[in-house]
Amino acid sequence: MNKVLFILILIFPGVAFASGGILRLHDQTYNIDQTWSGTVIIDGVIQFGPKATLTVLPGTKVEFTRNDADGDGIGENEIYIQGRLVAKGTADKPIVFTSAEKIKRPGDWGAVNIMVSQGRINRLSHCIIEYGYRGFHMHFSKASITDSKLRHNYMGIQCQDSDLDVERCEINDNKCGAIVFRDSRLKIKNCNIHDNLWGIRFLYGRAEITGNMLAGNLINGITFSETKVKVSGNILRDNRKGISADKSQVEITGNVLADNYESGLYLKRSNGAVTGNQITGNGYTGISITDSDVKIAGNNIRANGVWAIDNGGKKDVDATGNWFGPPYRVDPAKLLYDKGKDAALGKVTMLPQANRPFKIEPVVSAAGGQE
Repeated sequence: MNKVLFILILIFPGVAFASGGILRLHDQTYNIDQTWSGTVIIDGVIQFGPKATLTVLPGTKVEFTRNDADGDGIGENEIYIQGRLVAKGTADKPIVFTSAEKIKRPGDWGAVNIMVSQGRINRLSHCIIEYGYRGFHMHFSKASITDSKLRHNYMGIQCQDSDLDVERCEINDNKCGAIVFRDSRLKIKNCNIHDNLWGIRFLYGRAEITGNMLAGNLINGITFSETKVKVSGNILRDNRKGISADKSQVEITGNVLADNYESGLYLKRSNGAVTGNQITGNGYTGISITDSDVKIAGNNIRANGVWAIDNGGKKDVDATGNWFGPPYRVDPAKLLYDKGKDAALGKVTMLPQANRPFKIEPVVSAAGGQE
């Protein structure tokens, strides 16, 4: 070790200095604060105790070697933090968490794990997280992720019993889903979530999803069950379903749900309101609804493949005050699947109709692909 490096380590014991700018770490636990810079190679599981903060400086590259000891196809090297993570890159000096392998693939390493750090907010900005099993993973914690990219993982983000804000991020090409959460509070704003297996998928909790682009996700753009959710000002297109809700309290307002392969909106055993949305060009139906108490009003519902509204349950549906396209006062029998076609189903009431389209202009940020 040269003299300069030795002196720096003595003066700054919590800073990870390394000759040549490369630091290699094996299985290790830290109970005091650490700062990483340059290139850090992770060849094991690196743990941080409840009182330790890991600070990662702008431009740092954290590379994980692949170690699949149990042969399940998933790398096991990862970071496990019970204290706090602060990883704030910049637009021109992002922080990168990636595979160290020459041929990189999803699951080369485990995750950036945040566990039981509820009292302190973990902050990531201008980060790239790629080729992990779960790119970012947390339980019983609070975190904010902004201006970042999560890509080529099995799952981009997974959280449980946590509080998470995600803003101005691009989350794409994750094999099992972009964002998966349970029993949590989630805010997603101005993100571009595209070309994943699932877009956003959650069970139990509360969510606000605002101003995002969700496109090309193989199953659904947004899927939720037993959740209180507000979905506003998003664009959802070219997914299997735009939005799918079961046993949930919904407020779905000011979105564009267009060109999804099955339905723009699927509602089952839910309650709330669907207002001010553009629902058009979906392959089978604009809105599919089953046994739900949802007010459907002020929407443009037109040019969907087979039905404007498909009622699959016994409850009646109030769909008055929507615009169904020219000519004004479209014959309900041509647009609805309900009691008129199957006596066991509830009736959909669509008269009176609006006589002109509503102006619906969701505002999606640059991260979402539109200003």
